[in-house]
Amino acid sequence: MRTFVEVLQQNAAHADRAVRFVRSTGEERSVTYAELWQEARRRAHALRKLGLGKGDRVALILAEADEFVLTFVGALTAGIVAVPMYPPQSLAKLEAYSETVQHILTASGARVLVTNEPLKAMIDAHLAAGAEGGPPGLRVVLERDLREPEGFDASAAEDAPGVSLDDLAFLQFTSGSTSRPKGVMVTHRNLTVNSHAIMFDGLRSTPEDRGVSWLPLYHDMGLIGFVIAPLYALVPVMFLPTTAFIRRPSLWLDAIHRFRGTITFAPNFAFALATRAVTDAQAASWDLSCLRALGCGAEPIQADVLRAFTDRFRKHGLRPESLLPSYGMAEATLAISFSDLDAPITTDRVDVKAMQAGQARPANGGASLELVSCGRPLPCHELIIAGPGGAPLGERQVGEIWVRGPSVAAGYFDAPEETEATFGGGWLRTGDLGYMAGGEVYICGRSKDLIILGGKNYYPQDIERVASSVEGVRHGHCAAFSCLTASGAERAVVVAEVKRSAPGVAQAVIQAVRAEIGVQIAEVVPIKRGTLAKTSSGKVRRREMKRRYEAGELELASDADEEGLTPPPHADADRTGGAAARTEGGRAGGAPARVEGAIDGIQ
Repeated sequence: MRTFVEVLQQNAAHADRAVRFVRSTGEERSVTYAELWQEARRRAHALRKLGLGKGDRVALILAEADEFVLTFVGALTAGIVAVPMYPPQSLAKLEAYSETVQHILTASGARVLVTNEPLKAMIDAHLAAGAEGGPPGLRVVLERDLREPEGFDASAAEDAPGVSLDDLAFLQFTSGSTSRPKGVMVTHRNLTVNSHAIMFDGLRSTPEDRGVSWLPLYHDMGLIGFVIAPLYALVPVMFLPTTAFIRRPSLWLDAIHRFRGTITFAPNFAFALATRAVTDAQAASWDLSCLRALGCGAEPIQADVLRAFTDRFRKHGLRPESLLPSYGMAEATLAISFSDLDAPITTDRVDVKAMQAGQARPANGGASLELVSCGRPLPCHELIIAGPGGAPLGERQVGEIWVRGPSVAAGYFDAPEETEATFGGGWLRTGDLGYMAGGEVYICGRSKDLIILGGKNYYPQDIERVASSVEGVRHGHCAAFSCLTASGAERAVVVAEVKRSAPGVAQAVIQAVRAEIGVQIAEVVPIKRGTLAKTSSGKVRRREMKRRYEAGELELASDADEEGLTPPPHADADRTGGAAARTEGGRAGGAPARVEGAIDGIQ
């Protein structure tokens, strides 16, 4: 097996291969594999001149893809542990951003933070104002200062210490949807094994392939899936700015058409966004027949969203068989399972009532739910569905997904208790609920978010999906959770961002959820646009929204009262940190099919 650094070095012989970056200005930059290796050595030398040695951590807050990638490969070439971090997305959320930055810098022990000119003043100000302020002696430097002068001979520079497969490559901080972000320790062996599994086992890739990605590079799907893994297979990639895709989703598919892209991935929400936002005029000249692997992952997958996407673009050559649902997480480096390439997506329609009792029984009339298969575990890896005591469960029994194999990361950085809880005993306890059917894995939701009412299981993602479909609710901008009343009873609550002038939306949500999945919502609380707490990858922070609800800290929609929506939760006395029930609570729930509102999380 080759380390990523060895791959960079050996790829330099392929002068015809390049990665292409589209900057936020629209300017395009092409970097050949030979130039990529040369620049990696130059930046490795520059980082060592800052006093960084093998195993030291360097944080990266860089908005432009070329700046990020070149600095990242330089760090790994030097044996320095990179800590990717997301740049500030808007002025409105700087306080929360500052807290996250300070936490990650402190938790990682980074000695240097690399950023660019437009961001440095803002970062300096927030680090100075914060309670933690980052590690003692943290040095903030500009990316441009890592560019060695023209004429610099990288081959004559002092070689970096050798990098082995078991050395730490980088820290991938978790999104923090259920707890504070933790630094997943990804080794070079993890990268090599998972990259091979992705490119050769999952995608059956060849050097004729071409990748296209707008995914953020500070998270695993964009970073490992399109920066690292394609280099193992000599696959050129075009990188688009994330914010450009959000503003104009047609840029993604247009780039696939122009670049003749064969491989691309996106979360479920992106398929829904492109389906409704791309115009016929924008798509008129597209030929998407080149696309053979259209991956979907990173959040729960909806069959109807994927079908609508393929129906919308079938006339432009898109093959439904190109859809490739998958499952993965940072703690497993990236990929855990892949669907079969060139086969139609597989779905499973299950009985809602049986799901309440933890049984994924095929539907036979009555309320049902359609789930999408995420395929089979990667070769040389094991996946089981574990019961409460860790014993493997049988076919169609719902439990926690446990994973074992060489892609599983080394643990959480400087967090032995959290590492033991998640990685102890040789298995990665994913925290995801799922079941196996026909050898394929189906994902139901997060165990920490599970709502239990009257001894029955309710999946918040399913409630959020239905609530998001109601007229007047911002699509994908809901959080569902349970709270205790003063009498000790559990009750279900939905917090939702609403559009203005949407009378009766709360009652419409209650009726829609009850009609579709049989769950009685006790209260719907409307909040202002942009105030739903999310992670940097766009995942809803349900625990934080529950905390705000119980503390009376929600920012209510300004016209809530006059639209007939529910009043502030702290206006009622019959609660334990929450509002009184508006209706009598709860019957059966179901499994999820969530569209994450990831747009705000990556804008």
